[in-house]
Amino acid sequence: MVKKILLVCTGNTCRSPMAAALLQKILEGKKEITSEIQISSAGIYAFPGAPASTEAIEVMRHYGVDLSTHLSRGLQSEELLASDLILTMTTAQKAQLLKAFPEVKDKVFILREYIEEQLKGKGVSREHPIAFSEGKDTGVDIPDPFGQTLEVYHSCAEVIVQNLQELVKLLLAERGDRKKKGGEKMRIAIGSDHAGFQLKAEIAKYLEAKGYEFKDFGVFSSESVDYPDQAALVAKAVAKGEFDQGIIICGTGIGVSIAANKIKGIRAA
Repeated sequence: MVKKILLVCTGNTCRSPMAAALLQKILEGKKEITSEIQISSAGIYAFPGAPASTEAIEVMRHYGVDLSTHLSRGLQSEELLASDLILTMTTAQKAQLLKAFPEVKDKVFILREYIEEQLKGKGVSREHPIAFSEGKDTGVDIPDPFGQTLEVYHSCAEVIVQNLQELVKLLLAERGDRKKKGGEKMRIAIGSDHAGFQLKAEIAKYLEAKGYEFKDFGVFSSESVDYPDQAALVAKAVAKGEFDQGIIICGTGIGVSIAANKIKGIRAA
């Protein structure tokens, strides 16, 4: 299954595009996992279509990466919902993102925070205990180099690379764990409208208990929504081959079936 990683900073002209490009570069040497990771970047306050900063482009050349064609992108709710892992550069960015999109709270981490939480789960001691509170820097932030010297950009890139190398090791270990546990089981995408929210939660519990690999495309509350959105997300994911099957729940099943069947290659019933 393809794991979608979204890297987020403020303007999407320095840190997040550098991180996305560097992560792609590191993965090029890990052929066993390259095809399983999809990387993108965006900015919380990005001005769409802005190029990467001159300094970022220059520093990335040192790593054999070309950022000259990069154009900044803002956050999109559909992309956030479809992402498996959302990594910010700072504590404040995480707080801002969660305030605007609380429905993705379970998959948003500061880059360093995520690494250390994963290491903690593997019984490895952490250098920096995380105490996420009100967007204050907890010692894990990657500072913004924008408007500063080329030397500052180089330092920023070095920190990003160090973190990404650890991240890739964790991703490889995660992949190995899946293989050991029989990760070839059916991959399932699930989604619902507000009427099917509670039932979807029960289905998710069942799938997890049985060890199935699945992803919840929402909704994430019982508030009224337009069902075609979730139906389309699930259907597109199955059509792309990211999942083997999709389960969509609503009040009658008719509406979501119609919406899903509009996606080429999908037959919902």
